[in-house]
Amino acid sequence: MDVHKNRRWISPREAAEYLGCHIQTCYSWIYEGRIPAARIGRSVRVDLRALEAQLEQQITNRPVTTRTKDKAR
Repeated sequence: MDVHKNRRWISPREAAEYLGCHIQTCYSWIYEGRIPAARIGRSVRVDLRALEAQLEQQITNRPVTTRTKDKAR
């Protein structure tokens, strides 16, 4: 989504679209503090740069695991 690269703050709907999740999931993550966001007046806005940095950190800190199919099934 290069459209958002020049913007810092996006709506929860745009964040859900960016992350590929449902809007309600995005709101849950915001209220749990898992997505960096701020209330601006009555609106909630997601900090896109902080979100991208958080995702990058999760990717680099996650150990690589491989899945193997269970042959017994």
